[in-house]
Amino acid sequence: MRTRMPGAPFAALFLTTALSTMALPAAADDRSELAQVLDPLTVTASRTSLHSTAEAPASVTVIDAREAVARGATNILDAVRGVPGVTLKGRGVGGRKTFSIRGAEGKHTLVLIDGKRVAATDDVVGHSDYQYDWIPLDAVDRIEVVRGPMSALYGSEAVGGVVNIITKKAAKQWTGGATARGDHVFDDGGNSRQFAGSVRGPIGERVTLSAFAEDYRQADTPLKEDPLLSEIEGRQRRTGMLGLTVEPFDGHTVDLNVLESFEERWRDNLSTSGGRRTYYRDEYELRRRQRSVGYAGDWGPARTELRYTAVEFDVSNERSRGVTPTRPQNLKDRILDGTVAVPLFDSHLLTVGAEHRKETLTNAGLAGGSDSALHRAVYAQDEIALTDALTLTLGARLDDHEMFGSEWSPRAYLVWRAMPSLVIKGGYGEAFRAPTLKQISPGYVASEGPHTFYGNANVKPETSRSWEIGFDWTQGGTSVSGAVFTTSIENLIETRLIRSVGTRREYIYDNVSEARIRGGELAGRRELGAGFALAGSYTYLYATNEDTGATLADRPRHSLTGTLSWADGPWSLGLTAEHIGRQYIEATAGPEKAPSYTLWHLAGSYQVNDNVRVRAGLRNIGDVRLAEESPLFGYSEQGRTVYVALGASF
Repeated sequence: MRTRMPGAPFAALFLTTALSTMALPAAADDRSELAQVLDPLTVTASRTSLHSTAEAPASVTVIDAREAVARGATNILDAVRGVPGVTLKGRGVGGRKTFSIRGAEGKHTLVLIDGKRVAATDDVVGHSDYQYDWIPLDAVDRIEVVRGPMSALYGSEAVGGVVNIITKKAAKQWTGGATARGDHVFDDGGNSRQFAGSVRGPIGERVTLSAFAEDYRQADTPLKEDPLLSEIEGRQRRTGMLGLTVEPFDGHTVDLNVLESFEERWRDNLSTSGGRRTYYRDEYELRRRQRSVGYAGDWGPARTELRYTAVEFDVSNERSRGVTPTRPQNLKDRILDGTVAVPLFDSHLLTVGAEHRKETLTNAGLAGGSDSALHRAVYAQDEIALTDALTLTLGARLDDHEMFGSEWSPRAYLVWRAMPSLVIKGGYGEAFRAPTLKQISPGYVASEGPHTFYGNANVKPETSRSWEIGFDWTQGGTSVSGAVFTTSIENLIETRLIRSVGTRREYIYDNVSEARIRGGELAGRRELGAGFALAGSYTYLYATNEDTGATLADRPRHSLTGTLSWADGPWSLGLTAEHIGRQYIEATAGPEKAPSYTLWHLAGSYQVNDNVRVRAGLRNIGDVRLAEESPLFGYSEQGRTVYVALGASF
């Protein structure tokens, strides 16, 4: 029997006192992994210089990976849940979901690892969420989430924002750790286990080494209404990462990094082709590779960086009982980029850079079986200290795409320290997203499923224009931040029906609509004393199709997260409520309204000694099952789950 937990009213009670940027538990002492830094540093917002999140020229949340692990997260997607402006969207396969920033789609978020692109699979491989599992959370130091358009610095895909995953770096002494975790789901299926380990340290006077490894397995979850089908797919992922840093001279470093990940996913599925029902096993194999070599040099007033990155992603599919599998696909990116940052006239920090990227897609639906495009870009940014309290950031980037041509992305942002405790900031930015090689290649044809899709050489890039104004206030043990924003996304790339032949429909990729998204964010934190703290976040979204006036689907109007935490010496405990408001979801007859729901989670830990910590928790305490709330939801949440983890460090 599933238990109904109190929903929005109780979650909103958390927010009455304070709201937080991360909705994470806090701790009373510096040993606790639930400790929260109110104003951490970020590099993603300006690419070359460090800023506090309050004074960064963008709306930024920095998630400490230790805090994400402490609240029960095992991957990047779970780590960013609860960040203001971040909402979930279903992918319609195996319970998969992606996240979007400020109402833009998941494909409009650029994901980076240490500032380096990963393969943008979300809109290239249908119904995928593959861009989040490149690296184990145990290898991560922090995650920087920048909300708002950032194409002026990062180019295509950064329409909604940027997520930069910063890995742990080696120091001058050896450190490391290991984690073992087991999860038990109270319903049938879905149990998981995880083993991860890392070491970092010097192997010479000027050489350091970093190594990470993870082995993660989760069983599939049978569908309650038909146990021959899987509601949530199973997966096994093995990941390894190796990094080497050489410092030939003081202030100059050379980094070499290799990341390799192999993942299997499986689910029991049903085919109804030709009016015949066939149950079959659906299996995917995913391979992720990222290799890079980079140089960073400190020349006194100037700093330079030069980097080459090779990224590759493979996906293949097998299906039992004679059911036709999907085509194998291979994505490759070869990227050479560099920047120079120079202070000028005591009040300017000028950054200039360039990027050369070759993108290749291998897919049998393309003419000749593959296609490629060359991306070239130059950009400049000037951070201008107008006064001691007022900074203006101006930037622009020119991208040149081999197929669709050039695209300008300007940006202007003002940050004002109005009082020692108050920062007011805001700005304007434009961004774009280039068409995928499938969408822009006129010879592309996909006819594996019940419908056929064609490429279109006339597809234009999606572009956005966005305004925002916000504030950040900190006084003693209280912090509050907020922003209001409006974004217009033009030339959205969708599929347009061109003809029907019997039951088969034929579509072509085309620019068919314009979206406008308005919203607000509020976040904060309050220390209550006696080891207690209250934190929370709230996001409001109002998104419409400007062509029709209809409300856009998969964007909850209200999202709230609240956490009440306590810490005393080696003990810590946190109770989190995560409320997702009502939203429209695409159905057969058009968008329909799905109900709101609330998830409750409990997490705690005990520090045994300086090197050993035990964690335990209960996730989805109310055992909420979205399929029972409404059949409209295109993703699933795991049922009530208890977990225990043991972590050791040195």
